[in-house]
Amino acid sequence: MNKMIHLVLLLSSIFVIIGTPQSALAIDGSTNPGQPEKSTAVETKSTEVVKAQPQKLPKIFLNYQFMRYEMNGTSTANTQIYKFGAATVDLNLLIGTWLYSSDWTFVAIVPQIRNKVETFYVPTLMGDNSKSTDTTSGMGDVRLMALTPVYIHQNYLVMLDVGMTLPTGSTDQYFTSNPTQRASYNMQLGSGTPDLVVGATLNHTAHQLTSSLRGQVTVRGGKNDHGYSLGNEFQSKISSMYGIGKYISAGAVGNYKIRAAVDGRDEKYEISNNFNAGSVAGDGHQYYHSAQANWDVGLNAKAQSPSYNGVNASLEVGVPVAQGFQNKDDIKLETEWNAAAAVNASF
Repeated sequence: MNKMIHLVLLLSSIFVIIGTPQSALAIDGSTNPGQPEKSTAVETKSTEVVKAQPQKLPKIFLNYQFMRYEMNGTSTANTQIYKFGAATVDLNLLIGTWLYSSDWTFVAIVPQIRNKVETFYVPTLMGDNSKSTDTTSGMGDVRLMALTPVYIHQNYLVMLDVGMTLPTGSTDQYFTSNPTQRASYNMQLGSGTPDLVVGATLNHTAHQLTSSLRGQVTVRGGKNDHGYSLGNEFQSKISSMYGIGKYISAGAVGNYKIRAAVDGRDEKYEISNNFNAGSVAGDGHQYYHSAQANWDVGLNAKAQSPSYNGVNASLEVGVPVAQGFQNKDDIKLETEWNAAAAVNASF
């Protein structure tokens, strides 16, 4: 298969690691993935056979995605101080991709994020003493990437990428319910540091089945203006989607993520240094001061429109069938469902 076709097909799964469902950067919604266009022949009046020129592949892709995650807390922290209720994450992504050559592809990703979460404090057998609802929203950390293929063989492609995130997302968001307290680390819109991101992706196509496996490491670049840095992070994702006709696909997706403990502390978030229950003492919620890991396996379905003048749209929905968590507070915030809508253009 042509190397450039391989690259374009891989772009339909490379961005799944952003913490979002698979993007739909397709060449043409009407083409069959993994099957390049064949040259055709026409017979002229003089019976001379003339081969048509191969279709020129696009070089520039623009992609807009809206994603929504619906979650709900299912456990109380082992400190007995808090538990989560309903939570949502809305994510808008603008993605620009430039296929510079068959060896290098450059990508810029601009996110906009809105977080909303309910928190119940000091839950007891008699009920919850108080509840707060907090929101944060704004621009996230811009990500720049360079990708290059390192192995191509028939229907296989292995690609490496290196990039960085710019600290454009605010780390100065405050709780809606308590405007004098800075919001927790996971409610902030960015890391506050320039971070190195290195990843590798294996993509395989076989008739109507497209599968991918990706791993990614994020290394924090020092501490931010508030004296802390988020922990270094590893993420991986495996997916396999089967095409049902030209425009519908369905399959399974698995995710795993682990983040190291926060290095340092935010004095305006961790205002109280002691827990209010039992003999456990520490600085605020201990969740952030140890590694946090989570995994999930879900079923996804995707519909994609035909392409019109290089523009198409897609809708993907997913429902987890199993998920697990490991953190110092033994807290769980389970995803109930997620959805992603996208508009894609190629030039």
